[in-house]
Amino acid sequence: MEGGYAPTKSNAWPSSALSKWYDGYSHMFIDSHSHIFTDRIVKNVRSRPDMVYALKLNTEDAWERLSPIALQESAESNGVDLCVLLPTASPDRVRAENDRFIGWTRDLTRIRTLGTLHPAMEGLRDEISRIYDLGINGFKLSSFSQRFDLLSPEGESMLAAVEDLGSCLDARPIVVFDTFMAADVYFGAAREHITTPAKLTEITRRHPGINVVCAHMGGLLGDFDEVRRDLVPAENLYLDTSNATHTFTEDQLVVLFRVHGASHILFGTDWPWFLHGAEKEKVLSLLSKAGFNGQEQAAVLGENAARLLGLCDTGHVQERKMSCVAR
Repeated sequence: MEGGYAPTKSNAWPSSALSKWYDGYSHMFIDSHSHIFTDRIVKNVRSRPDMVYALKLNTEDAWERLSPIALQESAESNGVDLCVLLPTASPDRVRAENDRFIGWTRDLTRIRTLGTLHPAMEGLRDEISRIYDLGINGFKLSSFSQRFDLLSPEGESMLAAVEDLGSCLDARPIVVFDTFMAADVYFGAAREHITTPAKLTEITRRHPGINVVCAHMGGLLGDFDEVRRDLVPAENLYLDTSNATHTFTEDQLVVLFRVHGASHILFGTDWPWFLHGAEKEKVLSLLSKAGFNGQEQAAVLGENAARLLGLCDTGHVQERKMSCVAR
C-alpha cells in the first residue's frame, strides 16, 4: 500500500453517536462534497481566471486549506460531524489514490472518503469488492477529467459492476457524478465526456440499484432550463448543493429544491473553495425560502447523507454484509 499503510474496515465510518439537535429535530451535519487538492491542482485552477470568476471560487487563501488536518479543524469549529472526500484518478492510479484517501481517515475522526474507479482500469471488479469490504459503499466519478463517456459500453459495464457487486450491501451503493457542464470551454474536455442531466437521468433509469448523486445540483454552469427539464426526479436520484449557491440564482435553486424534494438534497460545500459556516447559512436561507420546515432542513444538512452512507438515525454504523466478492 502507498506509504506502507494497509486500510482496514475500521477506516470506514465512525461508530460513535453523532446525533445533535437542530430546530428541535435530532440531526447530523454532514458535508457530502469535500476535496483534498494538491498544490498543482490549485495552480491549474488559478491559471484560468475566467473560470474562477464564473464559479466564484475562493482561490486566494485556498492554499491554507489543502491538508486533511485543515478540513478536520474546520469541521470541529463548525459542528460538522463528517466530511466526505471525493477522489478521482486515471486508470493506473485508482488503487493508489483510493489508499491515499483512506489513509487520511485513520486518525481524523470527522473525515471519511468514498472511492473512485475508471472504466479502463485493470482489476475493476476486484477494486469495487475491495472498497466495499472496507466498509465504503460508494464512488466518485468525474468523466470530463477522467476522460470517458459514462454511456459508452465501458462506462456502462463499470456501473453495472458497481450495482451488481453492491447488491449484497445493507446500504445501496452510491455514485457521485461531477456535473461541470462547461468543462469543454475551460478545460478543453470532449463533449462526450461531460456528464449532462440527460445522461444522469438515463443512468438513474438503467441502474435502480445505485443511488445516483448529482454534484452541484445537477449542472455546474449549465443551462438552468436544461437541468430543470432533463434531470427527472427519481427514487434513486439525489443532488448536492456544492457550489450551487454561487452559480444558480436563488429562484432557480428554490425551484430545484421543490422539484426534487427535501429528502433528495444533500448539503455539500466543495471544500476547499467554500467554507462550512458561510455555505450552511446560504443553504439554510434558501431551504427556508423553498418552504422547507425544520425537519426537512435537518434532512438536507445531514440525515439524507447519513441514510445514503448507511448510518442509522442515531449516528451508529449499520452492520454491513462483508460477503461481496467478485462473481
